[in-house]
Amino acid sequence: MKKITVLLVSAAALCGCVCEKTCGGKAEPVAKHVVIVGVDGCGARWIPWDVMPNLKALRDNGIYTVGRCHRPTASAINWKSVFGGVSPEIHGFTKWNSSKPDIEPPSCVLGADGVMPCIFSEVRRQTPGAYTASLFAWDGVGNCHNTNTVNFVRWYGGNKDEYPVRDAAVFEEGARQLANSPALMLLYQGGVDSAGHTYGWGSPEFTNACVNVDANLGKFMTALKASPMWKDTAVLFVADHGGLGKHHGGVEDIRVLEIPFIVSGPSAEGLRLREPMMLEDVSPTAAALLGLEIPAAWRGRPAVGY
Repeated sequence: MKKITVLLVSAAALCGCVCEKTCGGKAEPVAKHVVIVGVDGCGARWIPWDVMPNLKALRDNGIYTVGRCHRPTASAINWKSVFGGVSPEIHGFTKWNSSKPDIEPPSCVLGADGVMPCIFSEVRRQTPGAYTASLFAWDGVGNCHNTNTVNFVRWYGGNKDEYPVRDAAVFEEGARQLANSPALMLLYQGGVDSAGHTYGWGSPEFTNACVNVDANLGKFMTALKASPMWKDTAVLFVADHGGLGKHHGGVEDIRVLEIPFIVSGPSAEGLRLREPMMLEDVSPTAAALLGLEIPAAWRGRPAVGY
């Protein structure tokens, strides 16, 4: 009997929840607004912090850890884990640019509509009046979350040479969307991954793409800090994978697997980090910050707590 008691206490201690209520249902909301900044291919080992002052400020004024992505380290596989709260073995995206499950997900993780819940659909289900926005420069991201449950969705298309313009447009629209006081907003950048594939991870061109993202982030953060929602906001920064040479996916190297995760902003004050962190922890973290009940289908856990 004593052994059972010890195990139960240990499990509670390891939960890493934003508050104790998260384990059994809804948490007390920590934030009214969560902004997810997703930068494709921006592996933790490749971030040029010295020329990314705005990202560095988020890191230094928040909490930061290095997590792991899933293998194969392809974008759709890992972004689906980010938004869906589960690993590829459950969500079924297993190919390079899957647009739908390649392996049928277990029926027990599907909602009443036959679709797996994502962070956007949970915001819609649990807080029907909340406003959400999703802005992305790669159409594949749209396949990784339930865009039909998002109030404002925009894909910025074009060729790979236009990523600097497309990525900037994402943040510009994000700044405009602040007027709608979104409970949840995604700002996705694709230029870093494109530069890695074209010129190589760690190349001058790759670094320049990172600088472009940081400049976009800086302008957005200026607008966010000037808005009424700033005092109740948490900003989550995450990447889906790294790279080596001009490749990722089948490459077995720590520089491909390690991804950055930052939780920053006024609503992150006083929180601590739980490690290790996997990509399926991103949506449970966002849900817990917003005070939402974490779906039973999700296998990720909140990555931060008190």
